[in-house]
Amino acid sequence: MKLKSISAVLAVATTATTALAQQPPAAQQPPSQEQMKQIMQATMGAMVSVMGPMTEAVIEAQLNAAAKPETASRLAAFKRNLFLALLKQGFTEQQALQITVSTPAPSATPSGK
Repeated sequence: MKLKSISAVLAVATTATTALAQQPPAAQQPPSQEQMKQIMQATMGAMVSVMGPMTEAVIEAQLNAAAKPETASRLAAFKRNLFLALLKQGFTEQQALQITVSTPAPSATPSGK
């Protein structure tokens, strides 16, 4: 399903680009604003049908990973190692704790902070 949707996006983008490129060399000009708008609308329309299922798949995979007990154990090890490394680098306990708390866990997606 995902592969078909991605293929559809690529097909729309390729078709639009090919149509512009197949103009005779003398007639080749940058696309007009209206042509660009149509190309962008077609591309975005095709992408929307792909983005929803892809986003759901990513969230589902993250939730599955987060539900595993070993994930919590590994995150705890990460936070503890970070805290101890900060202490070793000369930060006070309070500074190390503040940095550790404000440092997001490793993730496949940006944290937005």
